[in-house]
Amino acid sequence: MSGDFVPSVPLVDLHCHLVPGVDDGARSTEDAIRWLEAFRDARIERVVTTPHLSASHISSSWRDRIERRFEDLKREADERVPEVSLALSFEIRIDEPETDMSDERLALGGGALLVEFPQLMLPAYPDLMLASVSNQGWRPALAHPERYTGIGRSYDWIERWRESGVLMVVNVGSLLGEHGPEAERVAYQMLARGHADCLASDHHGRDGRSTMLRAGWDRIAAAGHEGVADLLASANPEAILAGEPCEPVPPVDLASSLVRRLRRMVRGSER
Repeated sequence: MSGDFVPSVPLVDLHCHLVPGVDDGARSTEDAIRWLEAFRDARIERVVTTPHLSASHISSSWRDRIERRFEDLKREADERVPEVSLALSFEIRIDEPETDMSDERLALGGGALLVEFPQLMLPAYPDLMLASVSNQGWRPALAHPERYTGIGRSYDWIERWRESGVLMVVNVGSLLGEHGPEAERVAYQMLARGHADCLASDHHGRDGRSTMLRAGWDRIAAAGHEGVADLLASANPEAILAGEPCEPVPPVDLASSLVRRLRRMVRGSER
């Protein structure tokens, strides 16, 4: 169904792992370049690569190593894939909430910080962990909120986080069932309630590890909600990077919309 639709706006991916050899993402510069070429062909024109960085390692030489590897990648990418604007941020694992996270080089841009809970587990006091980020002057952008174990039974946390100003960055792979049934169900629930602020790929620069952002745009556009797809994959990521408010995302019942579209296609083929 996705082949019927082409984005009219450039897409923006603000969460992926393409810096080679620093985490569980791309293994080599060649792998990263190959995926950047695929991003370009999918009309993804702005990419923020976000290597994992534990809060406890922020001041260590590990970050310096990541930054050097990124500069090597960027030089190669600027020459071979100039159509894609490539930037560096980090996915901060909040393993020590009291760590100084004030360094502006950590930012997604515009005052937002991409963060995650350790081990994809919902911690005992998630609101306090996110507050530790806010208290240092950042707006937390929570990576893959739908993937934390148990969040389906504790969905009210998502509502509370949004009320406190936390941005919700949903993984494309969750919409496609790649992270299990709970993550898929919660991702669809977030869309149905208008609780997702943007989509991101969380792409790991390896075959079979994650899906490109374009697949999420396609899934939503194919259900008849191209404007919502544009908000989630283009306008709101741009706003986050610029430090501007995100546009409210209208609730969409994606599952029902896809079923209705499939039925229309079947009826059309039977005529």
